Amino acid sequence: LENIVQKNLADGKQPAPLALACLASYKALHDYSWCHIPAIPNDLKQLGKRQISDIKEETALRSEIPILSGITDEVSKKVSQQYEENPYPRWVNLGLPLKARPIAEIARVIDLKVSDKKIYDCEIPQILVAGCGTGQHSIQTAARFKNCNVLAIDLSLSSLAYAKRKTEELGLKNIEYMQANILDVGKLGKQFDIVESAGVLHHMNDPMAGWSVLTNCLKPGGLMFIGLYSELARQNIVKMREEIRLASLGSDDFSMKEFRTDIINSNQKHHKEILSSRDFHSLSTLRDLLFHVQEHRFTIPQIKKCLTELGLEFCGFEAENIVKQFKLSNIGSDDIYDLDKWNTFERDNPNTFAGMYQFWCQKMN
Repeated sequence: LENIVQKNLADGKQPAPLALACLASYKALHDYSWCHIPAIPNDLKQLGKRQISDIKEETALRSEIPILSGITDEVSKKVSQQYEENPYPRWVNLGLPLKARPIAEIARVIDLKVSDKKIYDCEIPQILVAGCGTGQHSIQTAARFKNCNVLAIDLSLSSLAYAKRKTEELGLKNIEYMQANILDVGKLGKQFDIVESAGVLHHMNDPMAGWSVLTNCLKPGGLMFIGLYSELARQNIVKMREEIRLASLGSDDFSMKEFRTDIINSNQKHHKEILSSRDFHSLSTLRDLLFHVQEHRFTIPQIKKCLTELGLEFCGFEAENIVKQFKLSNIGSDDIYDLDKWNTFERDNPNTFAGMYQFWCQKMN
């Protein structure tokens, strides 16, 4: 396919649309030096946008993103490099809320137990999204909270450029993006009403150090949303990460595709179960799922201990279907705020938090 397209262009001919579409299924068109030469037909307008013009726009946007400070932590450097090569996730559409709502209303809908109600008086919430990736999280948060202003940070400029492009595409004006390491957030010299960090702390060298920095950036009485991997729910992932380590596989495209093919053809139970993961079928998400350079996992007792050490009070999980299942066997009015009961429930249902633990907590001093 490469040879056919290149020969067409060398001969001054337009490649057949089908040849371009097929080639784009194997390798992104923007990786080719000739990508701006073909005239993209209307039938392939979306393909041209996603694989050529969007990338060109993101390259231009990179220079507009402010940088808090250089990345010095070695693990952070490796994580940053991973997401420079494979921004996660590459997404197209979001189901955004039709109407932004005050903090009190959002807390009521999620059924959060908020001890210090002064946070409800905050009319213009200042929100930090720590580890915003390609913008799904920051955009959803900016559209969710009424009159809010969002500062969204990430290690990866590629991810931030993707996020900034999508933010401008959606016409949102209340998000500012910045390249920054969570460990350096204190340099902002600012505290926030809400801090959100989902799927980020468990990729740090010392998750508790990062969590502590974020807590220091939260105002007393402020709310924090955290997402962490579950030790129980990721046992199949642990097995496969060990298989990857023993096979000394790299995270280059060829190695990841080869391993994925082996999984698809395998009859082992833990291999078959991973096939249903939505992250399995795209290279950038597969790398995040199985080939990540750093991963920690947590248990509910560990989370409970961390909350105590940080002076945070558990307010509840944000997981409607999971909470419904929990309530079938835990009928007390305050049971959903009891982490010991949640620990028992998860041990009886180890795949409950297959995505992540996603919960809210409040700073008590």
